[in-house]
Amino acid sequence: MKKGIFAAFLVLVATKSIVDAFWNIRMGPLSFGSIGGLLIPILFYPTLLNRKNFPKSWRLNATFLFLALSLSFILALPVKLSATLELLILNLNIYMGFFLIPSLITNKKRLKQLLLAIIICGLFPIAVSLFQFQTGIIFYARETVGLTRYVGFYHDAFPVRFYGLMTLLAILMYFQFFKPQRFLKYFLYGVTFSALFSVYLVFSKAGVGITGLWIALIMFFSKSKVKQTIAIAVALIVVSVMFGDVIYGNIEQLFSKETGYQAGEIKDARYTLAGRGYVWQEYWDFWTNEQPLFFQIFGDGLTRPTHNEFLRLLLISGVVGVVIFVFFIIRMFNSVFKANREYKLFGLMLLTMFIVDCTGLMPGNYYFYNILVWGLIGLTTLNKSLE
Repeated sequence: MKKGIFAAFLVLVATKSIVDAFWNIRMGPLSFGSIGGLLIPILFYPTLLNRKNFPKSWRLNATFLFLALSLSFILALPVKLSATLELLILNLNIYMGFFLIPSLITNKKRLKQLLLAIIICGLFPIAVSLFQFQTGIIFYARETVGLTRYVGFYHDAFPVRFYGLMTLLAILMYFQFFKPQRFLKYFLYGVTFSALFSVYLVFSKAGVGITGLWIALIMFFSKSKVKQTIAIAVALIVVSVMFGDVIYGNIEQLFSKETGYQAGEIKDARYTLAGRGYVWQEYWDFWTNEQPLFFQIFGDGLTRPTHNEFLRLLLISGVVGVVIFVFFIIRMFNSVFKANREYKLFGLMLLTMFIVDCTGLMPGNYYFYNILVWGLIGLTTLNKSLE
């Protein structure tokens, strides 16, 4: 903080992947990683004071998401006081995420520093994934459809996949807005390949889906589609030569339940997507059969492990909250589509990742995720520091 809140924020970003590795350590009622979420509103409160400098439409976007996440939190206070207060602080972090990065990134030099901090953040989980792959040492045993996931020191595949994808995005943005020197350029090429391999090693359906959507978006917005097509084709050939059919076989195994359902070998659709259908069915039945009408409309403020953000919000904030959330997403797409073509790509990449994650995960439970996503979308949408 002696260096300023921007320096403090760079340290937060660059070290977040290491902090998250201590997820199983608790300090009282809070996990070690949650301490950061508690400190952010205290350390970076000036960004809230400066939010009036942003366009009204952007401030409304932040308000709509905060309302969707917090509509009925007051109803949950008598039921689960500490958990509800923690959720409220989390939602405050998400609200601040709309203003934090755009407020701090005031010139291209700071943008470069932020992108390098995101890349540095990704180096730790990437290095751990490659170490596990090379040595066969598994720190936490995690499996899916018979495949061993290289999740490193984390609880599940999400952190490795998220940090890997954000590293890729930061590298793409770095090449878009800056011209790295030869050594840095080759280093970033190596990190790009390593990040892709790291995302692959956690065997995440969402990771595969997001990567595929990102490639499609890059192809669509590329000024030289032929050049991009050749580059992707060469990369696929190199992968085939290096690993043979192993990668393709593993990806086929990863989606074996889904392909089995399409082929008629699996009769119950709930069995696909890692069995999330059973979880969705359970909570849908709870909402339709057990919740009173008032809670169905406005929610009961209690968060649950639904593995679907829309369903989670249906329980937290009811039908009203889901409608606000959908309206928010539409507004965000509208904001991104109004951006310049070279910036639009990065906003769409972040939004598509968010939509995919809303399907099988609960992005609203991760404050750092939202700080990066909405902050970077704010940069690309408002075009601050990019001119």
